[in-house]
Amino acid sequence: MRKKRSLTEAIALVDANNFYASCEQSINPHLRNKPVVILSNNDGCIIARSPEARALKIKMGIPYFKVKERLNRLGVAVLSSNYSLYGDMSKRLMNLLKDYSEEIEIYSIDEAFVSVSRPENKNLHPWARKLRSLIYQNLGITLTIGIGENKVRAKIANNLAKNIDTSAGIFDLVRIENENNYLRGIPVHKVWGIGKQTSNWLQSKGIKNAEELRDMDENEIIRKLGIIGKRLQLELKGNKCLPIEKIKKQKKEIQISRSFGKPITKLEDLTQALAIYAIKASAKMRSQKLKSSAITVFARTSHYSTHSYQKSAYKKLINATDNTNTILKIVIALSKEIYNPEYKLSKAGVLMQDLTNNQYLQHSIINYESQENLKRSINLMTTIDSLNKKFNNKAITWAITKRSQEWAMKRNSLSFTSTTDIKKIPNIMT
Repeated sequence: MRKKRSLTEAIALVDANNFYASCEQSINPHLRNKPVVILSNNDGCIIARSPEARALKIKMGIPYFKVKERLNRLGVAVLSSNYSLYGDMSKRLMNLLKDYSEEIEIYSIDEAFVSVSRPENKNLHPWARKLRSLIYQNLGITLTIGIGENKVRAKIANNLAKNIDTSAGIFDLVRIENENNYLRGIPVHKVWGIGKQTSNWLQSKGIKNAEELRDMDENEIIRKLGIIGKRLQLELKGNKCLPIEKIKKQKKEIQISRSFGKPITKLEDLTQALAIYAIKASAKMRSQKLKSSAITVFARTSHYSTHSYQKSAYKKLINATDNTNTILKIVIALSKEIYNPEYKLSKAGVLMQDLTNNQYLQHSIINYESQENLKRSINLMTTIDSLNKKFNNKAITWAITKRSQEWAMKRNSLSFTSTTDIKKIPNIMT
């Protein structure tokens, strides 16, 4: 039997349960304790389910049209994705987690790794219970908390917390007896960092679960997976190899793309769609203090179309920029290069590439811009962003977005409640 480690610092993976559905139930009391499903873009497939919907054995990923009648019969609430709501609730969640942990790494919209020191008795269950209670009281969202010595074991503990009914949503992999029995129940493909090809290779070697992966010959792992495999095995053994990443790695590119609610056949519709995506991408760059040195736009037909078409256009910039006006001119010009009137386009997007930090910008002597013009540009974009943040994300926008958008993404079942639009905040009836 392996010797237990007595560590003062622990890593916990905090995961919000059924996040999209929970956000909707939290802000709309009429949905609480009722089956709820959330649909993907254009109301295509089911991408989230409340516990009540899971109990009805409604499958994830199934196309909505196939189960629409069944959902109606069962009284299931069907909602379109409300990304502004989910994004805002995620920010609130992460801000609360920061107050109750020493370090935090935001892993996804509903997950975060946090580090926390163990008390003298090494028992973190009181901390975890208090955190779950705090989040539920403030946001109406239930958490699952997995605790271990490192990220890999915290991820395993989180998996166990979700699947063991008696855990009450909390599982500490350090403070248990018969650890091997639990690791034996984790299939190797469920271990964090193990992809499909690696899983197939491991199973071909007879490695079927987390315990066998931990105990397999380390030289064989290194020969196949290199240092990454070695780190993974060390973490399974309880060593800490992967630190909490407090500073996000700089993105290499930002992409905004959408499938259209109805196919596009007109150039002006394609131009408008790409312009709207460019405006969003520009604002996103500025929020992350980035500038782009290259821009790509693309459009394609549906994968199911009998007449397939796909084309992209690229522009390398002399000076990196985050100015929406500059980017819009480029995107509108590129849209003409990819448009083809003979095809019905179902999806398009923009990519901001070769991103650089705006604090370390190299100016060009070929296309030099005065400091005065640069300052004016920065002030304009800063003002627009601050007003949109203060009021709503469309307080100030560009005229091209105001024309009718018949191609817009279908969201026929979008909830009428929000935390980011004062007009949609629920009223409290007295």
